[in-house]
Amino acid sequence: MTGASRRTVLKLLGASGVLGFGIGSASAAKPKGNIKKLGHSLLSDPPGSYAEVDVRGDGHFAVLGSFLGEGGSFLVDITNPTQPTEVHRVPSSEHTRNADVKFDTRDGLYYRSQEPNDDEGVGGVEIIDYGYGDATPENPAVIGRLDAEDTHNIFCHPNADIVYTTNAHGGHDDEANTGYDIFDVSDPWNPTKLGEGGPAGALHDLVIDPDTEFMHCAYIGGGLDGYVIVDVSTPTEPTEVGRFDYEGLPDYSEERLEQGKPGFESCHYANYDPERGLAVVGDEIGHGWPGGKHIFDIGWGDGSPANPKHIGFTYSPNAEYQGDDDRETYDWTTHNHDVISKDDTTLLVDGGYHEGVVVYDMSDPTDPVPVDIYETDDKAAEANGAAWLGSAPNAWGANYNEARDLVVASDMTTGIYTFKVTPSRNNGK
Repeated sequence: MTGASRRTVLKLLGASGVLGFGIGSASAAKPKGNIKKLGHSLLSDPPGSYAEVDVRGDGHFAVLGSFLGEGGSFLVDITNPTQPTEVHRVPSSEHTRNADVKFDTRDGLYYRSQEPNDDEGVGGVEIIDYGYGDATPENPAVIGRLDAEDTHNIFCHPNADIVYTTNAHGGHDDEANTGYDIFDVSDPWNPTKLGEGGPAGALHDLVIDPDTEFMHCAYIGGGLDGYVIVDVSTPTEPTEVGRFDYEGLPDYSEERLEQGKPGFESCHYANYDPERGLAVVGDEIGHGWPGGKHIFDIGWGDGSPANPKHIGFTYSPNAEYQGDDDRETYDWTTHNHDVISKDDTTLLVDGGYHEGVVVYDMSDPTDPVPVDIYETDDKAAEANGAAWLGSAPNAWGANYNEARDLVVASDMTTGIYTFKVTPSRNNGK
């Protein structure tokens, strides 16, 4: 099905509130949600592909990482969101990827994770000065390094000079994984490892709610597959609060996809609803039956952080079988997401790989419904891209900035996008 016709089908389905495959039932209120592109840039497009995006708190800068290739990290000025402008690129070795990037709470610093692509690659986390010390946005400098071995994802404590790094150095199936490492970065030139935290297992990603100081953790294997909540109100002494373990629950299958029922495997990413006691957890599956989004009650109803309750689920709008060979194409699985609360509407934005950026109405958390989509394939014919994934869209993630009411998204092939996402009814624009 072509991109234009897929968008048309989505609009018709979203407008009716009824999705194919039995994914959603008719909601009491007509689903809402609208995405409008403001700007796009392919950036300098070095060999390889783009990865995670983060937005600085004031909404004036974004930073992108890279996957394979030699891209490195890219600082982007989004002061004018219609014209994202690359300010600098700090290249990386073709042997080392920088999949995740995060701004420090202090202006002028960001972090980029490191994972080896081969035996010559290195791990850890590099600290980039772009104005905190002597460096500038146009002339950045690597000033420090966290000795975290090969680390896929990182997160900065919002209220302390602490960085947590995922510890799955032995791979997802290695039960020696300890969860996460804890670093003191109060002196970014001389960071110090303080210890490790758990539970044990292959922690894939982590996100901290600055208000509750709960860390939402997605464990993807190594003895634990599921969603874990950790209290980091004492940043150096994290404590597990509760978990939802996938063990013993059904995997994804043809029958479950056709019936719109959830599977429970490959827990990949967890994020929180900023206004309600809810969390959204995504499963990423690169081939076979695609993973979707779970909604957990952690205080909205009968659930709690100590006892997360599964109350809702959705697949991506065009979810279908992704192939039965070992080549991971991530066609219709979900990926990294963020939650937007506006008026009486709660929207979920997701970087959904070949879907592009997808908007879901999750105002009724028991019945999240896809309502709009933007296929992030601008200038795809000009891009170096992620050939191993196939043609764009190859959206990686979406990040909402409340200060400027912007969504910033990354596509592995086509770079950075800025969007306006609103609760306006999908009007077929």
